Amino acid sequence: MVERPTYQRRGAQLRMPTFQDAVGQVAARGAAQTGQALDRMTSFFLQQTEQQAQIRGEEYGALHAPTREQLKDAMEGKDDIDLPGGNFTVADRAARKAALAITSDNLQHLAQARITEIVLDAYKTQKDPTDLATEVDAVIAGYGDILDKNAPTLALNFRAKMGMYANREYESYAKSQIKTSTSSNKASVTQILLNERAGIASGSVIQ
Repeated sequence: MVERPTYQRRGAQLRMPTFQDAVGQVAARGAAQTGQALDRMTSFFLQQTEQQAQIRGEEYGALHAPTREQLKDAMEGKDDIDLPGGNFTVADRAARKAALAITSDNLQHLAQARITEIVLDAYKTQKDPTDLATEVDAVIAGYGDILDKNAPTLALNFRAKMGMYANREYESYAKSQIKTSTSSNKASVTQILLNERAGIASGSVIQ
């Protein structure tokens, strides 16, 4: 008699989570949340530190920017300017940026004042407009050279602003010269006509 084969039923065994598993999951979630909180705190403190460093740098740069007298000396070739700050830290960069901004403002003030002096002198002496333009260009170039060494972009901006200012002054002066020349020519013609009339009246025309 042939024996019938017997079959063993293989079913999937269910694994119930243990207490240790639950504790591990809770601990993992807690560690992740703690890590995220620490990252946020670290980021906040770094941001605060960076802002404080920037403020300190700006204050230092403003206090130690070159004076107008020092800029005058530099323009005349007597001395080089010494700008605070640098490119290494947040405070260094902030100090340099603040010092350059103040230096640029001071250079614009000095250049405008000098250009005004030159133009006023031109009105008094009736200077040739070409000579006036040459002197004004020299002022802009001289002060612009100071920025060229430390901030080429600011130097370009400075020259553009001063160029527009100088152009307005030059145009005003050139127009006044044209009016003066026209009035002078009219006066000369009028005087010639009066002389001719006087000569005719006396019977002797001026040749």
